[in-house]
Amino acid sequence: MASQRINEISVTPVPSYFPHEIGRNAYNWGHGTTGLEWLVRARTDGGIEGLAQGKGFMSMTGEGGVESLMNLLKEVYLGRRVDEFLKVSNDRVVGPKKEAGRVFRTHGWMSTLAYDLLAREMGVSCIELLGGKKRDRVDAYDTTLYFEDLRVPEKGVAQVVEEAMDAYNAGWRQFKIKTGRCGRWMAPEAGAKRDIDVVLAVRDAVGLESKILTDGNFGYRGRLDLLEMFIRETQPADVFWLEEMVPPSVEDYRAIRDIQEKVGSEALLVCGEVDREPISYVYLDMMEDRLMDGYQPDIVGHGYARWQEIETRLEDFGVRAQPHNFHNGNFGVRAALIYGAASETFLTIEDERAAPNVYRPDEFTFESGSYTVADTPGLGLEVDEDLFQRKYARNETRITL
Repeated sequence: MASQRINEISVTPVPSYFPHEIGRNAYNWGHGTTGLEWLVRARTDGGIEGLAQGKGFMSMTGEGGVESLMNLLKEVYLGRRVDEFLKVSNDRVVGPKKEAGRVFRTHGWMSTLAYDLLAREMGVSCIELLGGKKRDRVDAYDTTLYFEDLRVPEKGVAQVVEEAMDAYNAGWRQFKIKTGRCGRWMAPEAGAKRDIDVVLAVRDAVGLESKILTDGNFGYRGRLDLLEMFIRETQPADVFWLEEMVPPSVEDYRAIRDIQEKVGSEALLVCGEVDREPISYVYLDMMEDRLMDGYQPDIVGHGYARWQEIETRLEDFGVRAQPHNFHNGNFGVRAALIYGAASETFLTIEDERAAPNVYRPDEFTFESGSYTVADTPGLGLEVDEDLFQRKYARNETRITL
């Protein structure tokens, strides 16, 4: 049977609402209350619809816009058959086809659309194309605990604790806390001490059964002395990982390993969110020297094809797949969930806990810190058409054959 042909593509901006206002991290002014998903819908002449999130294009190209995005989608996808993009062997994707691979090298986000369309045409989950299901549930962590003590100074540390408890009461059992106040927003020693106070206070609030993750956004750059103090003083919190406390370098990460050995820290070292051409040489050098435990390029921005390549290389170093997923909305959580279900080494989904928006409720339900993995075609993500027409369609841009 001939593969179906893509005859319509549309792009629609869909607001994504955080559970609370998100303040600063170590380097930026804050994210406010609302993100934005650039919903891409590709429909075939046989009635299949595949989805993607175009943020990888809209946020990475300064001169880009909707017109440029539509032109790219038209050039790559419109009029093409669903089976023109990915090479499949024994129902598993083994890589992109030659022409598609060149496009996906620059626009990795586009490959996830190819996986979704092909899996739907085959009647299988994208999990199967990615190698098959490795787990029935995928853990997730709340990633919304920014410098809320600075945003609501009259409450201070208690504001961060309050928001952590909101997540805890909603079922989350893993919490990533932004650190690095010493880098820009406070005097160095005072900022590091505030980081310590926040981590210890959140640990006291959420209990010992929960996991505490920390993310410095390079806020400890040039201050390994303060980072040593932070690691030592947060030992009672049993921190699960230390993320991007300083920029990547063999020298500094070897120093962090030495600090960990000195104070008895078993926290994982994870980094790579900022790697725009994965895997860059600095990260390869760190992996070769066993100086990092998890690698974090964005799941939406780089897409499934690039991430399959990445994970194959990570296997050589024993480094775990831990894709970044902030500002990717509900689509990003599903993309990470599907990838995590198929990955041997995946740890946990970065979840901004966005409110439901354009998608139908489905069987990928969240409970007690993890998502159920449902057996549905493609990504298993469906647009609620009535809701779409009522709220979002007025901003849709569409092209057809």
